[in-house]
Amino acid sequence: MKFKNILAGVLIAASALSMTACGAGSSSAGGSGSATPAPSATAAASEVQDKVIKVATTSDPASLGTYDEGSSSGRWITLTFTYETLVYIDNDGQFKGILAKDWAKNEELSKDGKAVYDVEIYDYITDTAGNHLTADDIIFSYNECLANGKGNQHSALTGGMESIEKTGDYSIRFTWKRDSAGEFEDAMSKVLVVSQKAYEDSGDCMRTKPVATGPYYVKDWSTGTSLTLAKNENYWQKPELCGSYQKQNADEIVFYFVSEASQIAIGLETGSYDMNNTLNFTNASRFMEGGADAANFTVDSERDAFLQQIWVNRSEESPLHDLRIAQAVLYAIDQDGLIQAVAEGHGEKVYCYGSDINIGFQEKWKTEDYYNYNVDKAKELLADAGVADGSLNLTILCDNDETRVKIAQVVKLYLAEVGINAEITSFDQALWNTYQTDPTKFDINISYNGGWGYITRTWNQLDSTRYEKHNMAMVRDDKLDDLIHTAQVSQDPADIDAAKQYMTEEAYHYGLFHKELYGITSNAKVTEAVYDYRGNLVPGACTYVWN
Repeated sequence: MKFKNILAGVLIAASALSMTACGAGSSSAGGSGSATPAPSATAAASEVQDKVIKVATTSDPASLGTYDEGSSSGRWITLTFTYETLVYIDNDGQFKGILAKDWAKNEELSKDGKAVYDVEIYDYITDTAGNHLTADDIIFSYNECLANGKGNQHSALTGGMESIEKTGDYSIRFTWKRDSAGEFEDAMSKVLVVSQKAYEDSGDCMRTKPVATGPYYVKDWSTGTSLTLAKNENYWQKPELCGSYQKQNADEIVFYFVSEASQIAIGLETGSYDMNNTLNFTNASRFMEGGADAANFTVDSERDAFLQQIWVNRSEESPLHDLRIAQAVLYAIDQDGLIQAVAEGHGEKVYCYGSDINIGFQEKWKTEDYYNYNVDKAKELLADAGVADGSLNLTILCDNDETRVKIAQVVKLYLAEVGINAEITSFDQALWNTYQTDPTKFDINISYNGGWGYITRTWNQLDSTRYEKHNMAMVRDDKLDDLIHTAQVSQDPADIDAAKQYMTEEAYHYGLFHKELYGITSNAKVTEAVYDYRGNLVPGACTYVWN
């Protein structure tokens, strides 16, 4: 199929999707397709004095809760400054302490294939309610994450933890089942920590009102419209010890959830928003050199560390349980065409479950047949499986992020080229997080994952031993589990390659592409922009005209 025909089909599909896609639940982030009302631009002058920064983004967090809500881009973008973790990954790729004062591997106790780490936290940590955090709260947080994570992606964080124990009022010992590269650090930087008292007092796992230790607290949340973070005037950490995630260079940070890229661009131009990093190239180019508003904005461009990807439902609940059909679906998809249609040509394809920026990635994978676009091969596999043209109906699941909705639309067109019918179901983040672990809800799940750290850590979501029922491909595969565990511990290129080849052959997952990110900041307020290792803006750490 020619690209211009695909693009025309996308426009038609987009129109139809706005009328037919699902968006159940009360926390839809702009699910109706209407633009979020912007604040009045006339208030800009007074807001500078009030040290308020306005961020336009696409994803509502769906829930402000912690351990039983899965993961979503909206949560990480807005809640990183409310909840805290033991450590964080700075934009230089180094792990630095937040709650943790010090940590080290206990070499004496790390034996029999297990890994033991000792962590010391600061002894003066308090949350916004004044609760004093101790080792008991760290243990509670990790155990709560482990207990509630069996059905969602938190299992990838804590599923490898064997035990956690208190060694002092402010010291904790972690024991991990396997001495896997990056395992401990990943959990240290991702598991959100809370006071047990505050968590239990909330009555709803803090889904509506977090009480945490961060430099900002949630002042107001209008679901699907905006979320306001206010400076925690009694923040516990000493200024000289604060890292980028702990900075408080603005008094308030207001996130506006806007589903339409064109409305974000207009809002930036009119002063309704001060920063954004979700625009596509067409809209972002207005603020780049040579664009109509280049003089008033600064644009930072870099490849998104996240990769867009597909989970394939290989369970018996899906026709894709037949490997031939699953492989046919992947051969029917053109990565280069997706980059053109979805990312306007500004993206780079990937060659595995992971990225070339992952530790352990092998250059030879770039030359292998990673389900390279092959319509004839797809049709051959379907015929071998006894699938007649037009007889197969699949469900494509995605969240309501613009990029993944467009991917779903283009994938639907590619499948039609080989005689497969597909229905797209798009949901807000909360429902999508729930449905993507339910094998009865989809055949293909359009998703995303981070391409950083060890590639074997990325594969945790295919490790079914971390989950109560099945991995993210909806199956339990003992052979794959063993291959992943071996590679995670040894980091031997041959072991890593063996796991990669097997998961690819079994068509459990298909990596699509990295898109380009454009960080856009208003020169009227922002003098220096700061980004995290994911490429997200860190509003509290940016430098403003009032600093």
